[in-house]
Amino acid sequence: MRRTGSFFQAALLALLVAFSPALFAADAKVEARISAERIGLDDTLLYTLTFSNIDNPAQPDLSYLDDFKVLQTSRSSEFQFRDGASSTSTRFTYYLMPTRTGRLSLPEVRYRHQGGEFSTEAFIVEVVKGSLVQGGAPPAAPPSLFDDDFFSSPFSTGRPRKVDAYLRAIVSKTACLKGEQLLFRILLYTRNRIEAVNMLSSASFAGFWQEWFPVQQSIPPTNENINGVSYQVYEIRKAALFANESGTLTIPPLQFELQLADPGSAFLAAQALRRSTQEIKIRVSEPPAAAAGLPLGQFSFALEAPRREADVNEIITLRMRIEGSGNTKAVIPPALPGGDMALVYPAKITHQADFAAAAMTGTLLAEIPVSFRRSGEAVFPSVEFRYFDPVQGAVVGLRSDPIRLRVSGEKQATALSRTLPGSSVVQEGEDIDFIKSAPLRGLSLPIHRRPWFALLFAALFAANLLVLLKVTAWDRGIAASSGMRHRRILARALKQLDAARRPEDVAPVMESYFCAKSGLGFCEVSDRRIAAVLEEKGVSKGAIDRFLFIKGQSELARFSPGKRSALELKKDRQALRGLFREIDGKMK
Repeated sequence: MRRTGSFFQAALLALLVAFSPALFAADAKVEARISAERIGLDDTLLYTLTFSNIDNPAQPDLSYLDDFKVLQTSRSSEFQFRDGASSTSTRFTYYLMPTRTGRLSLPEVRYRHQGGEFSTEAFIVEVVKGSLVQGGAPPAAPPSLFDDDFFSSPFSTGRPRKVDAYLRAIVSKTACLKGEQLLFRILLYTRNRIEAVNMLSSASFAGFWQEWFPVQQSIPPTNENINGVSYQVYEIRKAALFANESGTLTIPPLQFELQLADPGSAFLAAQALRRSTQEIKIRVSEPPAAAAGLPLGQFSFALEAPRREADVNEIITLRMRIEGSGNTKAVIPPALPGGDMALVYPAKITHQADFAAAAMTGTLLAEIPVSFRRSGEAVFPSVEFRYFDPVQGAVVGLRSDPIRLRVSGEKQATALSRTLPGSSVVQEGEDIDFIKSAPLRGLSLPIHRRPWFALLFAALFAANLLVLLKVTAWDRGIAASSGMRHRRILARALKQLDAARRPEDVAPVMESYFCAKSGLGFCEVSDRRIAAVLEEKGVSKGAIDRFLFIKGQSELARFSPGKRSALELKKDRQALRGLFREIDGKMK
């Protein structure tokens, strides 16, 4: 009986040991949640992933999402000890911006941990036009002496100023022919002062060839009265569109971020606000059969020669110019016949665009090199350029004037001629001004006897020597030293600090720098632990308090965007540069 009991005890112990990882990992889980199931195109969706009882999880990458754009991420950790058992949780919060309207999907997130695979719930989010946030802005916080956001200024005694700004997309016509130019404009109507406008959406429309007008540094406004309300109107974007497909094409909504300034604020703070344009449908028809393959628009056409006389052994360049309101980048210039007198080389083609107020005009310049076979009179006949005018509804043909050149001189031998008329050499992309005539020398010398061979050998030897010194002396010695490692950590932290554009971006830089200096993981970082480590290394108490204060203000800014001004952010970054250098001197 004893042997039997011992056998069952040993078997039970073996089973417990074998299944203990599964028992410990049973409490591990990954969950996802969203802040809302219905939002506006101008709103932000909060997507939170919670990892429970998973040690230091890696942050999942959501850049693969097609319907949402990740604006910002944040991380927080929590540790609990209750009734003799401990539990940890790590949360990753993603701030997602929808890219279009409709029922958008957030697929499940898969995560592997200790041989097991976890998957979250998939969500469907309904996105509508505009914003569902009341008032078009985050809810106002209780007034504070330090508030200087757009909606509550500590020095303003009047009522908060209402946000009244919206966008409107306009096209020159909603029905056009395939290849006809449309003028697409985006107008901003506002009663507030605007500091900056940034386009968030992709400026690419399916089914259109598009040419965006240059963005002006300063946009003069016009005034427009709408239902008794006076608005300032800014033309913030403009593009020339050419439909390359027939049917009903869609110009999708474009999303912009507006920086609204409050002149009554003590620190001239700016409030970020998102607005989007409306969707536009364009009916595109095929041109008439007679206009098949022809450019659409209004054009002018000319063919000119630089002079009327030429030497039989030289090359001259004829210039063909096509200018108009159509898409000149898609225009194929007519071919120039050479005849028995001249040899015509491939043309060099350049395009220029002129962005006028009413439309975009383009210029095609074709530079055509020609050479001559003999002396006499060379005649280039009239060339026709045809296009379809949508205003007249007819095909228009333009003909150039014939070009007559008096060619003189005696034809030289092929070895001495500068034009090489019997050759088929093509210098693509450049003008053929001349081809240098001279016999080729030095072709019989072996490569190792060339004058440049010794220089090439010396350069290769020096390059190999430098690589050897870098690997042996620098990489294995200087670069791997502790001092250089700390210098790289400091340089990386200062670079990330300079790149921070929002107050909430400062805390992750501080945590990353502290982890790199102390060797701790992100889940081990807390204010108490930071203070203990810095005090142990000899950092002054004033520097520690200032470090933790800036970190706390940055973390609060995640939940109260716009509460800290650009001036305060600049002061925090200047103070942190000094604190980083002081900490670097103590933690070698």
